[in-house]
Amino acid sequence: MGGVCCKPEVIDFTAAVELKHFELQTAIGKGAFGKVKVVQHKNTKCKYALKYIDKKMCVDMKAVDCIIQERFLLEDIQSLFTCNLRYAFQDDENLFMVIDLMLGGDLRYLLNTKGPLSEELVQFYMAECVLGISYLHSKNIVHRDLKPDNS
Repeated sequence: MGGVCCKPEVIDFTAAVELKHFELQTAIGKGAFGKVKVVQHKNTKCKYALKYIDKKMCVDMKAVDCIIQERFLLEDIQSLFTCNLRYAFQDDENLFMVIDLMLGGDLRYLLNTKGPLSEELVQFYMAECVLGISYLHSKNIVHRDLKPDNS
């Protein structure tokens, strides 16, 4: 529901980036193929979400094409209403995607902590979601996992 990132930055996908450039911090999520941690870039001190994906698990689950597609889709989008890819790299075991860190929580967290929302807040948050989805549609991208946990 809220983005915290040092500043919008130009993404340089040709620069060499490795895990050693980041300080690993708190774990904030887990998915089918890997985990998400808060990281801080050692030079810029900017904080991000680091999604790391187990390559072997992707191969075993026949999800390689999906992961590659996700990476290229994330590279193509830049919006205030989406999580934007900042870096992508890999090592022998994992694929890494460094994404904008959204510290405000997701819609599920908001509903669980605040309870029912006023009509005005519902309008505000739905407008943010619609702007993000509309942006994706303008890029011919369909979000296939819309739910409060991803908003």
